[in-house]
Amino acid sequence: MILACPSCTFAQNVEVATKKEGDACPECGGSLTLTKGVEAGNIFDLGERFSDSFNFSVQLEDGTMQKVLMGCYGIGTTRLVGTIVEASHDDKGIIWPKEVAPFHVHLISIASKNVDVMPHAERLYDELRDAGLEVMWDDRDASAGEKFANADLIGIPLRIVVSEKTLAAESVEWKERSGGEATRVAFADAVSEAKRWLEND
Repeated sequence: MILACPSCTFAQNVEVATKKEGDACPECGGSLTLTKGVEAGNIFDLGERFSDSFNFSVQLEDGTMQKVLMGCYGIGTTRLVGTIVEASHDDKGIIWPKEVAPFHVHLISIASKNVDVMPHAERLYDELRDAGLEVMWDDRDASAGEKFANADLIGIPLRIVVSEKTLAAESVEWKERSGGEATRVAFADAVSEAKRWLEND
């Protein structure tokens, strides 16, 4: 829990806060409120503790010696994953920003009794990887609905589907996890479009 000011950027962890809920914000005078937060990093005020241990001083302009005040700052890299998920999700699951996603593309192949989908999906998988994209390929023997629900839950930024239906139209189904409807992209253009998508902000 943190004490935060809704009128400015001031916030303090309640474990070390010098204020309490309802107190005036020391920066703007607004009323502090108690709210949830994610601790992704820490700041430690070390004062003169290590300056004393190492006899670490500096000479000031007037020639006097002054012990150095020290602090340390850290970001918990493993905590950042939880922070990202907390900030970027919906009721279906995670929505990974493409800049930090574990994979760029979630490739899904939908098996068919009439068409051998796998060779086409495997070719696209290889071409996407050769183009520098990280690809997770769901080639399980599972229903389309199960695969799509799992894809939404995992939250890879771009979902590309190869199926009997898409191959009949010489295309793939293209859907970004961040929103919008599924569209069709020509199979022959899928790799170049994925590269363009990855490079654009």
